[in-house]
Amino acid sequence: MQRGYVLCDNTLSKVLCLTPGKDGVLLNEVDSTQVLNKALCLEDLTEIKNVLKRLQANDLVNDLEIVNVARLYKKFF
Repeated sequence: MQRGYVLCDNTLSKVLCLTPGKDGVLLNEVDSTQVLNKALCLEDLTEIKNVLKRLQANDLVNDLEIVNVARLYKKFF
């Protein structure tokens, strides 16, 4: 179980994860806690804001928001 902040879409149905080769990012559907365990999660709010800005600057993501991962875990527990 992770703790901290993740990047997800506006509907809280998809979360940002690293690709298996760790050279890119993708949005995975949140359908189990296993997806949340694979999510890009950082404990520091400033760090996740910096990651979001860098991803947006490189046009890798758009329209994502920062959410506490505990809010997403509540869907399953």
